[in-house]
Amino acid sequence: MAASTAPLDMARRAPIYASMTPVSSSNGVLDDFHPAVASWFLKTFPAPTDAQTAAWPPIRSGRSTLVAAPTGSGKTLTAFLSALDDLVQQGLAHGGELPDETLVVYVSPLKALSNDIRLNLQVPLEGIAVELAQRGLPPLDIRTAVRTGDTTQQERNALKKRAPHILVTTPESLYVLLGSDSGRRMLASTRTVIVDEIHALAGSKRGSHLALSLERLDALCGRRLPRIGLSATQKPIEAVARFLVGATSRWRFRRCRSKR
Repeated sequence: MAASTAPLDMARRAPIYASMTPVSSSNGVLDDFHPAVASWFLKTFPAPTDAQTAAWPPIRSGRSTLVAAPTGSGKTLTAFLSALDDLVQQGLAHGGELPDETLVVYVSPLKALSNDIRLNLQVPLEGIAVELAQRGLPPLDIRTAVRTGDTTQQERNALKKRAPHILVTTPESLYVLLGSDSGRRMLASTRTVIVDEIHALAGSKRGSHLALSLERLDALCGRRLPRIGLSATQKPIEAVARFLVGATSRWRFRRCRSKR
């Protein structure tokens, strides 16, 4: 493993690259997850992928992290499973209750998100619920919602009444939410931002628009939020990392290289 380091003005603002690199004892990376979450994962998959093994430790430490790996390497589940585990542990610590707050914002340049939600959120939620029940633990009502230009007025009104814990949206809809009183109230509790297909945004006008929205979201929340970027394109990876954390931030990256 090779590393390149520069001074940091904010440790949690520095992105770490997680790539497809063989790591021994990969199952150990699940030790910090709740047993119900880890058990569901290991019953569903033979083992974490190399990208997951490399990405989960920095993500769980609250560092901004760029997960750059080929399609099919489980990047989206990498980001979502850590977020779900946080919600599981928080809910169980409070007797099965979670606040009516949006804690995770997932931004994708694609509006066709329903299938991703099904595969990467609903399936884990259902499996984790079974694991919790088998352990005699209280059920958790972890809510997810999609907010895009296609969201109906009825669905938008429902979001105003009861915020989802995980909000899935597009760059344009995030901008709209930040411009409304109800949207700002919902987003003010955000703890983590996930940006999917980030390579499709970096360097474009649409990306510049999103970068501004992410800075506005930080200002709304009163702190620099950890950002998780997901990219199937790895070159130029440095430019994608700079886009993830903001051009004015000093940053460090750890690039993992395969020895094979």
